Amino acid sequence: MTTIPTYETIRAIAVRLVQQRYPTAVAAIIGGSFATGRQTPTSDIDLLLLFEHVDCAWRDTLVAEGRTVELFAHDVATFTYFCKEMDAPGGTVPLAMMVVEGENIVAASEHSAQLLALAQAIDTAGPPVLDVENLQRRRYAITTALEDLVDSTQPGEALAVACQLYEALADLHLRAAGVWSGGGKHLFRRLQAFDAAVAGQLDGALRLVASDLPSGQHAFGQVAAAVLAPVGGPLLEGFTLPAPAHWRSAPAV
Repeated sequence: MTTIPTYETIRAIAVRLVQQRYPTAVAAIIGGSFATGRQTPTSDIDLLLLFEHVDCAWRDTLVAEGRTVELFAHDVATFTYFCKEMDAPGGTVPLAMMVVEGENIVAASEHSAQLLALAQAIDTAGPPVLDVENLQRRRYAITTALEDLVDSTQPGEALAVACQLYEALADLHLRAAGVWSGGGKHLFRRLQAFDAAVAGQLDGALRLVASDLPSGQHAFGQVAAAVLAPVGGPLLEGFTLPAPAHWRSAPAV
């Protein structure tokens, strides 16, 4: 049986990697599964490197001492841009979370302190508030997807729609409450930390769709009603979405 490496083992690998390949890094943060204690035998090492200056931010995937490393390189300006301009509008800030949850494995400095303060401020501020149009889009999409699920008699189609609903409902529940969301496994983790009851209901509903479709359809209806109620409920009739006037091809000549 493959064993799960200890954090101390992973930390030592990361320290050697930084010393050998990136000695000018002013901060090196181990984040991800090893930082939060959720590592598996094959977990990657998520490593964020901060430099005084980079011409452009970059990421790399490499292998160090037999362990895959997902590396993210930034300076303060690029880190700020990625967090605030690229990630935050979508409701997730994975880079900031790496810093908040992780450990700096090089000597502390004003740069690492600045990075931590910035990441903590981003985390504390929370995601952008969902405006009325965004909420209406989400309510409509969830309502129509739920209709597709309830009407479905094909297990494969139903499961595909249920997966879509799971993500939409989980993300809406978090975002409507002003809480950062996530993608993939991180979506479940964020939801479970915020509202374990809804996380359990969604997980159970998805499993039921795969094993007992009628029960799963009913379960999704219940959890969807609970998530939609605080933001206005289901939405079908009256939803309108005009396209920008410039969305048209030029006349043929």
